[in-house]
Amino acid sequence: MTSREVAYDILQRWQTRRRRAARLLEERFSQTELAADERALATELVHGVIRRRDTLTALLKPHVNRPLSQVEPGALVLLWLGAYQLVFLSGIPTYAVVNETTALAKRAGKPQWTGFVNAVLRALARAVTDDFTDTPAASAVPLAPGRFRIVQGSPLPDPSRDWLEYFVAAFSFPKWLAERWLTRSGESELMRLGFWFNLPARLCLRVNTLQTTRERLLETLRESQIEARPGLLPEAVWLDETAFVRRLPGFEAGWFAVQDESAMAAAHLLDPQPGQRVLDMCAAPGGKTTHLAALMKNEGQIVAADIDGDRLKRVEESCRRLGVKIVETRVVPRHDIDLAGEQFDRILLDVPCSNTGVLGKRPEVRWRLRPADITDLAGLQTRLLGSACAKLTPSGRLVYSTCSVEPEENRAAVDAVLREQSDFTLVKEVHHIPGQPGDGGYQALLEKRG
Repeated sequence: MTSREVAYDILQRWQTRRRRAARLLEERFSQTELAADERALATELVHGVIRRRDTLTALLKPHVNRPLSQVEPGALVLLWLGAYQLVFLSGIPTYAVVNETTALAKRAGKPQWTGFVNAVLRALARAVTDDFTDTPAASAVPLAPGRFRIVQGSPLPDPSRDWLEYFVAAFSFPKWLAERWLTRSGESELMRLGFWFNLPARLCLRVNTLQTTRERLLETLRESQIEARPGLLPEAVWLDETAFVRRLPGFEAGWFAVQDESAMAAAHLLDPQPGQRVLDMCAAPGGKTTHLAALMKNEGQIVAADIDGDRLKRVEESCRRLGVKIVETRVVPRHDIDLAGEQFDRILLDVPCSNTGVLGKRPEVRWRLRPADITDLAGLQTRLLGSACAKLTPSGRLVYSTCSVEPEENRAAVDAVLREQSDFTLVKEVHHIPGQPGDGGYQALLEKRG
């Protein structure tokens, strides 16, 4: 399969089944031999189309003689794919985009779509210019900070009349979420977030110190001609290109796991010590669990609890690959996470959340999330944190962690529990700002008085 065929297949499955795009890509790459540049293009097309769905729809609308809701789903995916390449990717000739996309219709068994797809994409191609501006406008589509491409016909709302409507269409975000961020942070920060979440996510690796060192991993990557550089945290390694993780040198030997620096910060904030008893309360898929084990030098005990037994199998697989020996997995009921009165020296609670700090890596979340979800999640998070507090030994430490930037899920949830838990103190909190340097999120360190 070509990169475009892979992208078309995955986008169709994403559109109908709403599975995570990253997981679908991983499955396809494990089944299909693709060169590194083809994998990179397939990933860019899938994530880019999902992120920019509403912008692509706005750009296509003037060139389709019926409502796009009446276009067959498969044909609409083809139009999105073609439009994304015409507007957002450089270096691909227009004729190649149109011909390849039209050929995809034939290979998909839909030759009746070819004339329609060809005509729409050619019309859009005539509107797309090689002119750029550094400011928003009704005819300016944002590509990167300070770089907007001019598309003739003013397909977007006029930002001088309604800036929020322009942002929603041009950056492709649900209006309710953009409105929240605009009220909280202002136009400048909203635009920065829009650019950050629409750029391809960078890949960060956490060196598994049970097996190797950062210097050794960096040297091995460079010997394989993979550009990499150290991050801010001692285990962090950033890659300057996309990669199929399972084929990176050192993967099978357990030298690293994929993890953003903001996620690594949670385990460092908890600071577990060798020999301690630690609870990872919402453990799957296990990135933070195995980091805790590395910080503990594989000495002590970690109970990795989760409601999903299948996802806990991924924790066990990661432990085997990384050489982690001190983890015991436990399936717990959804509404009863009591662990028979067990107590722990350290607890990590990485709660289910809205994921608004990682919308670049999880592009489908922006279309799935609803305003009521944040309220519902905040209630769940508060209950989980209260339950975690009951399992901590005197003088023990607990880290509450999210990958959300919404106040209701972060400090507000912590304050709600502290009002009920008089023997707990908030020692430290960390707000991870999206793009500075990685994922967004929140972590709070609580301590129980002895």
